[in-house]
Amino acid sequence: MSRLTRGATAAVTAPETEQVFLHLLTIETSSDHGSHGAVLRFVDNNQNITSRGNEFNAAGFTVILPEQTDNAPKPCRLAIDNTDLAIFQTIKQAVGQDVTVTVCVIMAETPDVYERGPLKYRLRNVRATKETISGEVYDLYLIDRKFPKDTYSPQDFEGMFF
Repeated sequence: MSRLTRGATAAVTAPETEQVFLHLLTIETSSDHGSHGAVLRFVDNNQNITSRGNEFNAAGFTVILPEQTDNAPKPCRLAIDNTDLAIFQTIKQAVGQDVTVTVCVIMAETPDVYERGPLKYRLRNVRATKETISGEVYDLYLIDRKFPKDTYSPQDFEGMFF
């Protein structure tokens, strides 16, 4: 786990602080050929932020990330305010393809310094209402998938079993 910068540590441990921590959210869809498709970038702020050369659009969103434990992963949630129809259309076009969510934590004063992250996840089971676009966030690791997808049994592979 990475350490916080001195400024972030001082802000977290101070009784009161003027520092503002923000989440940078990047949603990437894959194209049919495995390359990157659309990229959406958001920050949970009332103003757009530029971080490391990328502009993040101000948006209301909530992200609850999975805990990294030895137990089976539990799906967590991402909900974005449905203020722009383009967000849902972009994600809807990626149905059946990989949708990757990357989350970084920054301080508004130093947007190019990642205090935490980048943390990468998969977005699945996307739903939309007139208020929000939501989905389940899963770790990128293989523990939430059946691996290998095939099973070996004596009926199918007699020579492997004595």
